[in-house]
Amino acid sequence: MDLRQLRYFAAVVREGSVSRAAATLDMTQPPLSAAVAQLERELGVRLLERHSRGVDATVAGELLAREAVRVLADVDEMAAAVRGIGSGRTGRLAVATTSAVTWEILPNLLVALDHSSPDVDSEVVEADDPEVVDRVRDRRADVGVVYCTRTQHLERLRGRELEVALIHREPVVVVVPGDSPLAAAPTVDLASLGEERWIVPTAHDGFPGLAAHTRQAWQLAGIAPDARQTVDSVSTVVRLVAAGLGIALVPASVRALGPGTGSGLRAVRLATPLAPVEAAVVWRRNERPSPVLGRFLRAALATEEPDRLGPSVARHHVPGEG
Repeated sequence: MDLRQLRYFAAVVREGSVSRAAATLDMTQPPLSAAVAQLERELGVRLLERHSRGVDATVAGELLAREAVRVLADVDEMAAAVRGIGSGRTGRLAVATTSAVTWEILPNLLVALDHSSPDVDSEVVEADDPEVVDRVRDRRADVGVVYCTRTQHLERLRGRELEVALIHREPVVVVVPGDSPLAAAPTVDLASLGEERWIVPTAHDGFPGLAAHTRQAWQLAGIAPDARQTVDSVSTVVRLVAAGLGIALVPASVRALGPGTGSGLRAVRLATPLAPVEAAVVWRRNERPSPVLGRFLRAALATEEPDRLGPSVARHHVPGEG
C-alpha cells in the first residue's frame, strides 16, 4: 500500500464512481480500477461494493478512506513545510546589528525578506560592533550588519572566519542641537568645529567602526577636540545631541528617524564631504547559508549596483541565486 493507491482510493470513495474519480485524477478508468483491485488484494478485504450507479465503500473501505484522507493531509502538510524550509519561504533568521543600522538599512532588508518570505520568524539583537561580529562567529546569530570605515579593512581583520560584503555606502553628516547657530547653516566646515563639545561612539580595538571614522575626520580637518563624551550606542549619541549636549558625526540615514529624534536635532551637510561610511553584511565562511539566510543575503547584496560595490561583493555567490 502506497500513497498513490491511497489517493486513488480516496478519490473513488469521494466521487462514488470509478469513472468520475478517473476524470478528477486526469487518468483513464482501467488503471484506476486495477489500482483499487490491487489494494483490495493486498489488504485481503473487500473495500468497495460495486453497483449500476457506481460504488459504495464497505465498512472497511469507509475506515480506510477516512484514514487515507488524514494521512494524505499530513503528507501534504509535511511536503509544504519541507518545500517552505528548503526554498527559504519559512524558517528562522537571527540577525545581529548595531543601532545605527536599524535606522534605515535593516528595516529595508527585513521588508524585502518579508515580501518574499512572509512566514520567516526573524530575531534582531542590537549590540556593539565587535559583539555583532562575535555573535555571528559563535553561531549566536546567522548574519550581522554593521557600519565600518572600509569593508576591506574589516575583511582583512575577520575574513579568515567570516564572509564580509559591502552592501551600502552612505555619506556622513554633522548632527547638532536645534538651538545651535550651526543648525541654520546649509553646510558646515569640519575644521571650524574643534572647540565644540563632541559626542562620539565608543572605540573598539580591532574594529574600524564609526568611532574610528570620526577620529580620522578630525585628523583630516586638523582638529583635536578636548570636550568629548563617549557613549556605547550611536542611537544614544543622537539622543544626547538632541538634548543639547554636543554634536556628532553620524550616517546620513539619521534622517530616517524623523520626528522621533525630537525637534532639538538638525542634520547638517559638511562643506567638504568626507569619505562615506560603509555598511557590511557578515556571515560564516565555509558554511553553506540556510535557504532563509540565502534570501536575506540576496536582498542585502542587491541594495546597490554591483559595479559600485567592487570585487568584494562580485565574488560572493549565494546558494539559490539565479
